[in-house]
Amino acid sequence: MTRGDAQKVARVKFTPRKQFAMTKEEHLARWATNYGGQGKIGWTRDGNLVRRGPPNKPRPGSSKGKIGKTRVIGAKRVLKDFRFLVSTLRQLVAKGGKF
Repeated sequence: MTRGDAQKVARVKFTPRKQFAMTKEEHLARWATNYGGQGKIGWTRDGNLVRRGPPNKPRPGSSKGKIGKTRVIGAKRVLKDFRFLVSTLRQLVAKGGKF
């Protein structure tokens, strides 16, 4: 890199940053509440990025068709423990306990 190139890079690197219209939190809050007439954020792909044609066939030896349905074990116990925790916290707050 020549001295002139280094000066150009330094000029770009050390210039003061522009102030944005809003912070990231404000932008997300406006999007979540649909406040301010801001359009919705869509996750659909643009037309030129959409895949054309049928999906690819699985490769030989892949796990396609070998993996079963996911089982959730212990969900009832977790919910029971969570309800107990919430009720205990409510009792503490009712007694005037502080966290």
